[in-house]
Amino acid sequence: MLIEVGDEELRLVATDRYRLAVRVLRTRRVDGGPSRVLVDAAELADMATWALRQQYVDVEVYGDGGCLVGEGGERRAFVGRTAEYPDYRLVLDGPDDVRHRVIVDRAVLRAAFAEREKGAVLTTRPGAQEAAISGSGGSPVTVSAVCTGPSLRVAFDPAVLVPALDAGVGPDVLLEIASGTDPVVVRSADQGSFTTLVMPVRECVSRETG
Repeated sequence: MLIEVGDEELRLVATDRYRLAVRVLRTRRVDGGPSRVLVDAAELADMATWALRQQYVDVEVYGDGGCLVGEGGERRAFVGRTAEYPDYRLVLDGPDDVRHRVIVDRAVLRAAFAEREKGAVLTTRPGAQEAAISGSGGSPVTVSAVCTGPSLRVAFDPAVLVPALDAGVGPDVLLEIASGTDPVVVRSADQGSFTTLVMPVRECVSRETG
């Protein structure tokens, strides 16, 4: 995970081969210039339970690591890594122009995908205020949605999409889609402090889908 400190904000960036997640947090203040450090995600995850109990946490970043400092002065150090990290800003700017936008209840979309297998499909039609989810693992489901753009069929691996929905903020999720093969931007419909890019997959052809 990349920790990046800039002007009045802290960015946490995590990625694997299938998704990239960016969380932007406003800071109370920033002392010093911009800095960044790469940290093992499991190491930070172990600190998460402790950090949640704090009213606020200071983040200190220096060349070979850093630490979290709780409101009582307790310090939790982390070790920096020396590996190269992908240019996530280039990745975020990389997809072609967005042609489709889908706004849907986050919990409803999660439930529609949760029990399905890899290759489950989201389908929308121009002018329709609904989206259909189909694929192995359950009967087709139609959910209320605000959809813009031409007709769309895009397939996901629920094992990748569902965690992205779980990590979201707010009741509604916005999907920004360039095509059925480009990374899909998953973000809160009412605030963009948390953004995830999810790679679509090949559609699972079955008796249900074709």
